[in-house]
Amino acid sequence: MSFNPVILVLGLCPFLASAQVNGVDYQWEEKKKDNGITIYTSPVEGSPFKAVRGEMVITGTVVSLVALVEDMPACPDWAALCRESRVEKRISETESYAYIYNDLPFPVSDRDVYTHVVWTIEPGSGKVSMTSIATEGGTPATKAVRLENAMSQWHFTPNGDGTVLVENFAHIDPNGPTPAWITNLMLVDSPYTSMQNMRKIIEGGGYADAEVPFLD
Repeated sequence: MSFNPVILVLGLCPFLASAQVNGVDYQWEEKKKDNGITIYTSPVEGSPFKAVRGEMVITGTVVSLVALVEDMPACPDWAALCRESRVEKRISETESYAYIYNDLPFPVSDRDVYTHVVWTIEPGSGKVSMTSIATEGGTPATKAVRLENAMSQWHFTPNGDGTVLVENFAHIDPNGPTPAWITNLMLVDSPYTSMQNMRKIIEGGGYADAEVPFLD
């Protein structure tokens, strides 16, 4: 979690098992395909807001990708619209609570979110997933509009040939009116830019020597 589909999620439940929520009938429509990155959107029954899904294949490792997403202070370096991101409470190596502040273009109010982040590993495939769900608490209210209903996921699946399938999913209620161009920015341009920046960092050697305790 987009705002930050990275962490909103961005950067934010065991029942979320794939690049979408189980039991929801998505009707994905391709919105952008460029430079090896594809962005889709889909209506969500019972919600006025669309879900977004992005995918790409990059050269790199799952460990490097997880390390990048886990490096919360680095969020502004790659996640579109992210101004600030930090862990506020660490529960375990795979669970935390985080705060993210997203800087939206004038005249739209900025958005922030307090989110519960959980990492899971799929036995056999080596697929590593992060799910981020907005929750109550955390940093007191700021001038930004607080997101109350926001969920995002990252999925990193090794292909066995030195590449990784990267998938992102997000469904966000902006908690207030937004112009059509901002909606498009959040649903298409922002996730595309975030994934493009992610690939540039990882394929450029970023986090190549990183270590992730729960992936040792």
